[in-house]
Amino acid sequence: MRQFQTAYQDARSFRETVNAWQSWRKDHDAGQALIHVLSDGADGDEVRAARSVLEEAMPDAACIGASASGNLYEGSISTERLVVTCTVFEKPDSFFRTCLIPVENRDASVLRETLRNMKEAFSGVKAVEVIVTIDTIPIREVCRILEEEIPEGIPVWGGGAFGDNAFTAYVFEKNSEFNTNGVVMALMGGPDLHVMSNFVIGWRQLGSPMKVTRARGKILYELDGVPAYQVYEHYLKIPNDEHIFYNALEFPFAVNHGDGVLLRHALACNEDGSIDMSTDIPEGSIIHLTYGDPETILENVRSNVEQLRSFAPEVISVFDCFGRKTFWGGTEGSRETRPLNEVAPIYGFCTAGELIRWQGTMDHHNLSLVFAGMREGGPVERVMPDLHREVPQNESTMSMVRRLANFINTATAEVVEANELLSIMAITDKLTGLYNRGEIQRRITERIAECATDPVGENATGIIMIDLDSFKEVNDTYGHQEGDQVLTKVSALIREMTEELGNGAAGGRWGGEEFMILLPGMNLEESVAFAERLRKGIEAIRFPLCGKETASFGVAEARPQETEDEVVMRADMALYKAKRLGKNQVQTD
Repeated sequence: MRQFQTAYQDARSFRETVNAWQSWRKDHDAGQALIHVLSDGADGDEVRAARSVLEEAMPDAACIGASASGNLYEGSISTERLVVTCTVFEKPDSFFRTCLIPVENRDASVLRETLRNMKEAFSGVKAVEVIVTIDTIPIREVCRILEEEIPEGIPVWGGGAFGDNAFTAYVFEKNSEFNTNGVVMALMGGPDLHVMSNFVIGWRQLGSPMKVTRARGKILYELDGVPAYQVYEHYLKIPNDEHIFYNALEFPFAVNHGDGVLLRHALACNEDGSIDMSTDIPEGSIIHLTYGDPETILENVRSNVEQLRSFAPEVISVFDCFGRKTFWGGTEGSRETRPLNEVAPIYGFCTAGELIRWQGTMDHHNLSLVFAGMREGGPVERVMPDLHREVPQNESTMSMVRRLANFINTATAEVVEANELLSIMAITDKLTGLYNRGEIQRRITERIAECATDPVGENATGIIMIDLDSFKEVNDTYGHQEGDQVLTKVSALIREMTEELGNGAAGGRWGGEEFMILLPGMNLEESVAFAERLRKGIEAIRFPLCGKETASFGVAEARPQETEDEVVMRADMALYKAKRLGKNQVQTD
């Protein structure tokens, strides 16, 4: 593969450049060419003039284009308004195919239908580059359709054409008008084409996780039950004004997604404290605040560049979020694109969102850098310059920020761990590790109340009350240390056997040498059988001084409209019956 690139200045000089590209193709008997025409604020007449020259000088070349928020030119984020890149295949069997699919009235069904009718077009395809008008189409549905209809295993990547108050986002292909509601795709294939795609984030998580408790579409209403904006107001002192987009850009939300995360950033805040987000965050999602850390971002870039070096691409397609460009400060974002260009020439633009099929799933990303390295044939051993390891600006300041963030995260984790420990201590018995009386009683009460109307089948509830036989004699004869041994070993057996049952089965210390077991989903017969197994298990335990200990069991099954007190009273009466009849046995009421 070979890449040519230029910035459009005027039709005459541009024609000379394009003629030189075409001459090179003829001299080297090269294959098909794909041209990207990317405009960062160039007016329509300039774009049409460039397209006219291309169609005249390279009539056999495929062509796609889009509006951008910054062009990648000579490896850097550029201020050039119109950049044209020509990628040429050198193998005769390699090919490009392009298509533009309008998506009118946000009806993505036409995309699915078109892709299904294009089945034959995917023959031999190894990769698909996609550019979309993200804000005017249902992007999540589009991602799902691309995932389902583009054959599995084909890398798909791309980004969103950029638009703002000055101009509307658009895409186009050769001979088409500017389309403000659509998807343009470049299909690349051939037996010698190889592609490696990936993405870079680099934002670091900050503080404790939060749950999305209320959201609809792109509007995030509540986090942990409070208005979403309070997160920015309370923790970061970010005011709710016209600058919230820029102020919150350094602190997007990371949404747990499969084995990784997706970033989502705030666009604006509403009077009710809800936030307009860059894309949907479904209710129930677990999210973190994150912060932009240049050092981490560059480390992430360098790590991916090292993998690219091993792949040895000849050309790299790059889609870099305009939010990252804004974060760095305009052309300073070149610090994360130049390392890629040191491996192979890059092309692309700063996008209004990024797309990539990753681990089989097609997703819409924010604040990411998506790239795809491409080559024809096997990896060619060639001398590459050592990777330029740029030191982030204000290194001492950033190191301090990282250390402060690490301090916050570590302190938060310790507080969470301490709170979890306190919660556990509040509901467990210190000696036995079983639930204490308050907790096991609470669980029994809730279960019986939930199933009171029809306590049969899965709604059945068994209750077992246990009392150790002759336990006072153990304490009096062998001391309380031996008594504690008896309690802890019996408790361990109760915990082991109830955990094996699952289904919410639980044991608790009722007081002294008494225990209570809750058996959801078990009727009287099943509960008696469980109690009998436990009785034999206790009898089989051997203790250092007293030898063995036995226990008596009272079993009851919850009846319709019965309260917790009534069930427990019947279990207690059954236990008294077991004691009266000779101990070490299981009885029902």
